Amino acid sequence: MRKIAPHSAEKGRLRPSFFLGGSAALLALSSAVSVVPAMAQEQIYRCGQEYTNAPKDASRCERLSPHSVTVISGIQPARSSEPAVAPQSAAPMPTALSTQAGMPASVANAPQRQRDQQARTIVVTELERTRHRHAELVQEYKQGSPAKTEAELSSPQKYQDRVAGLKAAIERHERDIDSLQRELARRPSP
Repeated sequence: MRKIAPHSAEKGRLRPSFFLGGSAALLALSSAVSVVPAMAQEQIYRCGQEYTNAPKDASRCERLSPHSVTVISGIQPARSSEPAVAPQSAAPMPTALSTQAGMPASVANAPQRQRDQQARTIVVTELERTRHRHAELVQEYKQGSPAKTEAELSSPQKYQDRVAGLKAAIERHERDIDSLQRELARRPSP
């Protein structure tokens, strides 16, 4: 049953007895104080890939709830007992003519040379195909006046669109040829 305080009854409000005093009020006050530190955490913001509690421009950052952030402390790198600089008595670095894992350098590099040759072959093939298609487009374009088809005789706009498309395709193939030639220059022949 609820107790009604004399002063609250005069104002027309009912209040439970635990607000009035005694150990119940002390218990309520102490539980409220213990919750305050958990709620008093600093706000955390996500600004792009950065998480911070002091953003430079808070309007550009997203404010995160304190429960959605988990802090994981990093680990310290292990200190090595070995010296940072190798002593003078260490073996010399292998040269291009020395063996690597028991194989001569020319044999060890064979798979890489094979991949380089394959890549160069692909670029050469693509360059030839692009040049061939470019030559076909130039022949069809006929210096800006290609032959009209039956549909284009009745619709001049279709003809103009086709001429513009041919010109754009020729220019695109010229750029492709230039880039393939640059790529080929980067890949020397064996």
